[in-house]
Amino acid sequence: MSVRVRLFYEKRGGACFVPHIALAPLFTRTAWRAGLVPEMTRGFSPHAKMSFGPELPAGVVALMEPVDVYLGSVPDDLLERWNAAMPDGFRVLSFLLPREGAPSLGRECRAALYWVRSPGALSRDELIDRARAHYGEAVMDAGDAVGEDSAGWTSLLLAEPARNGVGGWVKAMIASGDLGGWQDVNIVRVAIGLWDGTKVELPGRLAP
Repeated sequence: MSVRVRLFYEKRGGACFVPHIALAPLFTRTAWRAGLVPEMTRGFSPHAKMSFGPELPAGVVALMEPVDVYLGSVPDDLLERWNAAMPDGFRVLSFLLPREGAPSLGRECRAALYWVRSPGALSRDELIDRARAHYGEAVMDAGDAVGEDSAGWTSLLLAEPARNGVGGWVKAMIASGDLGGWQDVNIVRVAIGLWDGTKVELPGRLAP
């Protein structure tokens, strides 16, 4: 019988350009290299059983992403073994074992906090105006980013990130001429989970 393990990981630097579709093979290879045994799906083309949070466009840095993996066992040194096998730019920060019957990541990832900046193109107020025009009521909060290394960043909290991705927003700003291209905007997904009115609560734990 396998164990459901919820990992929280970051991807920085060149790792942010790894597309969402490549994450499952990457994490599967990592598990095997770490000497772990992932549970495989059944059927004509079996693959490791995993569940990721809502998709991010390539190029967006992520600081606290959840993924559920199903392993045959959970060793005491899981983090050390997993991180030793991960590619550069990826790092697992922590993990937990969801309770029996806990909701899926799809149900628990209902809000996402982003930091956005557009040096030389759009000011903070202009970014917020463009976000409200594009997302409407899905913008739950916006303003100056708060936190370590947040100076110069605009904070943007979006509801239902699976439907309200940042890729479509950036493409809309490029189409309108507000941005010359993706090179004119920097985006970081700081956290994803549930919004409790003051912060994003990660699936199964509080955000730091």
